Amino acid sequence: MLFLIGTRDSNIKNGEIFNEKCPKCNEENTLHFSIYRRYTHLTLIPLFPVGKLVFIKCSHCKETFNYEDLSESIQLKLRTEKTGNSIWMFTGSFILALFLIFTIKNYFDKKDETSILIKTPIVGDVYNLKFSDGYYSNMKIDKVTKDSVYTTHNDFNAYLPYEIDALDKSENYTNRKATYSKKELLELYKKDEIIKIKRSKYPIQLLKSEYQIPITK
Repeated sequence: MLFLIGTRDSNIKNGEIFNEKCPKCNEENTLHFSIYRRYTHLTLIPLFPVGKLVFIKCSHCKETFNYEDLSESIQLKLRTEKTGNSIWMFTGSFILALFLIFTIKNYFDKKDETSILIKTPIVGDVYNLKFSDGYYSNMKIDKVTKDSVYTTHNDFNAYLPYEIDALDKSENYTNRKATYSKKELLELYKKDEIIKIKRSKYPIQLLKSEYQIPITK
């Protein structure tokens, strides 16, 4: 997805400046102003305002003026002009803040879930791994005994953590077998080498036990 960052100007108010003379032609009540609010946007979604622009034009002599060219009294009137509520310009910031809160909450929820699942490994669990060399991969549990866990590692590695789940395909697990004690798995988790555990809602072990047809003579 392509994200574009830039700035835009939005006209927030137009009006006249009364009881003031034009700096050039000295005609009174001929000055008209336009106020623009400049804001930063991300792919057209406003993030936050970054400044304000003021344009002034005389309806009599047609001369345009910068804010700095005006007298102090005219500048004061423009500064006190009510420009309305520009809270919509913070839309993107609100969205980013909510996304950040959701991401942090989801991270800790997953962390809590992983800390529970690591203590009770079952067949079918998939462990997302982080290696000391900076690569990521996963392994799945094939068998669990009282003290040991038998696994198959994925044949492929990922460069970034969000790419790990895409590796989790049955054809990617072939002959890279490894056996761990349950204590070793806990140590790997404590070292942040096991960063996530995915467990099916209907684990293989439960399916075997719950749906197995009893043998009768």
